[in-house]
Amino acid sequence: MSLITEVINFYLREMKNLKFKRKKSGGGSNWGEGLDYLLKNNWNELDKLVEDNYFGRHNLKLINSLVPAVLTALKKSISVMKKECPVDAGLKDWIKKANKIASFGKLARKASDKVIFIDATTQFLRETSVKDSPKKILKKKGKGKSFKNPELKGLVVSKSSSLKLRGIVKVILSGKDFKKIKKGEILVATETNANFLPVMKKSRAFITDFGGLLCHAAIVARELKKPCIIGTKIATKILKDGDRIEMDLNKGIVKILK
Repeated sequence: MSLITEVINFYLREMKNLKFKRKKSGGGSNWGEGLDYLLKNNWNELDKLVEDNYFGRHNLKLINSLVPAVLTALKKSISVMKKECPVDAGLKDWIKKANKIASFGKLARKASDKVIFIDATTQFLRETSVKDSPKKILKKKGKGKSFKNPELKGLVVSKSSSLKLRGIVKVILSGKDFKKIKKGEILVATETNANFLPVMKKSRAFITDFGGLLCHAAIVARELKKPCIIGTKIATKILKDGDRIEMDLNKGIVKILK
């Protein structure tokens, strides 16, 4: 198997199976609890790169300027993880994958290979997060509030004219759930991909467990001009079909209404 094939396969796999736990949040609430905050100074450029690729263009000057910045962030992320995580099999596996992606980035010469490297790195870093149980996260985020009416917190990546939005949710975990959602309902998913586009067009808004500013849900939400909150970690575990909720598109808070 070639190195590029390995990187692409890794990029397509979810990182949620890693077993290590980070000791503390790396980037603060603005950048989630993963390591994607290391790229925070480059998000505007990364957004532009996504837009260029969406329209079938390759901005070589932009790509070439981003590669060293992304390589630096990946190198720094390794030192951060060594400092903040216990040395176990999970951490060693994470570092091995990070080094593999970095090796591919250093060898990338074609524009397409460089784009794959940048995409793989951003996905890899944004999926690096605290692996607490839903109950522990609720205790931290709810600050003693009843589990019967919890608040979920995420990152707002797309807003609407109104900063408060109410509606009925439908939890969509796979293609077999697509038929559940009706026009105007709020889609709740672990994360989305291209297969979700038909139901995303029917939905009024989106909420996901995982994601970063460049994830599929964020990009589609901005394209469709629909509200979206990502990175709640536990929305699919807490919200149920038919729940009536309120999305605070200023603070990134999702409340279950009685």
